[in-house]
Amino acid sequence: MKEEDTESSEVMSGAVTLLLLLSGCQVFAHDHIEPPQDLNIAVPFLGKIVLTWKHSKAPENKTIIYHVNISTPEKTDIYKTRDNVSSRSMLELYRGLRASVAAQVIDDNPIISQWVSAELPPYPGIEGTSATNVSCQIDLVASGYSSLGCTWVPGGRAPADTEYHLYYRKDYVTRRCQDYSAEPGGRRRVGCRVSLGEMSSERILIHINGTSHSRKIRATEKIYNSMDIEMIPPVQNLKLDQTGLHWSKPINTMNDICFTYHINIWSQSKNDTFTVRSCSFSSDLLLNPSDRQFIRVRAEGLPSCWDHYPCSPWSDIIHIGGDGDRANILVIIVSVCLMVASIITFLMCIRFWRKIFPQIPKPKKDLKQAFQNVQNQALMRHNSWENEEVISYIEELVAPDKYKTSADYGHIADYSSLRL
Repeated sequence: MKEEDTESSEVMSGAVTLLLLLSGCQVFAHDHIEPPQDLNIAVPFLGKIVLTWKHSKAPENKTIIYHVNISTPEKTDIYKTRDNVSSRSMLELYRGLRASVAAQVIDDNPIISQWVSAELPPYPGIEGTSATNVSCQIDLVASGYSSLGCTWVPGGRAPADTEYHLYYRKDYVTRRCQDYSAEPGGRRRVGCRVSLGEMSSERILIHINGTSHSRKIRATEKIYNSMDIEMIPPVQNLKLDQTGLHWSKPINTMNDICFTYHINIWSQSKNDTFTVRSCSFSSDLLLNPSDRQFIRVRAEGLPSCWDHYPCSPWSDIIHIGGDGDRANILVIIVSVCLMVASIITFLMCIRFWRKIFPQIPKPKKDLKQAFQNVQNQALMRHNSWENEEVISYIEELVAPDKYKTSADYGHIADYSSLRL
């Protein structure tokens, strides 16, 4: 009896185990989802990527969504999509990126598949040849149009024949710069200016690559928010009349609520700054000035139209009052002119005096010169004696008498025959 109970218990335990295994397999099959296949990254144009993959097999009557993770050295973007095609624009791709996708079943007990990844390599080229210190600015004008100006520094390892090219992408359109500026004394481009047309809040991507005969130049990219680099122009038509100070807003096409204005009034004794919302200002400081005052105005953008508070350059300076100061300045100028004229007259008198009464040479100087001449002559005479032969006397040699003949004394022989 006990053996039969043992056998029946073993059969029951085996059946339970089998049921547990079957239920586990069913749960596993229900919860398991295959990851996406054949993930691919394409770059159709500057700053844009397109991801594609094959759909995962979903359980019966279940819906699948995909988690997408796009990571660059600058940032990471995570989002969800139901499609097997996804794209992102305005990305800096020059250092490459990594994209990952995973599938998930929409259910009370969501299960996520394994992640599938693909990489986009960095741009080719030699390290250190790309443009550095890229800086851009958008200059606005009163009519509402704008222009983009960018500058950069050639890479430290870029050859002398490197020629950089700038491309910019804005409003889903890519254009190439045509107006470049070169470095002093060189041919390498270090700046560019292009016309952007009407203002826009879109972001702008700057792409700079290069060419060289000896090296492969690496490209670089930089993305700006247009509003962050826009420069507001100065206020227009600044003037002062009997009713106060008046001007026009810096950009005619923008609403008045976009600007506030700073008025700076200073003199020798004080310096005041006022903030107003309208394009006019009236104050006793302007209508009844006590001394000479200087005035300038600038505009400041408000968050209703900008993401920050950009300021325009200061306007040209205008001045009021200060008649007494003008008289003092005139006195100083006249005094300086009189002083300069007096100095010039004094110098001219000294010059004419020397011409009328020339200086008499000093005797000591003439005697010294004469003595010097005598010494020079004596020295020259001494040098000439050393080089000449001097004859002090002449000795005449005469033959002895015994060798004399009558011919030698012919004038005596004529009178020898005479006798006394």
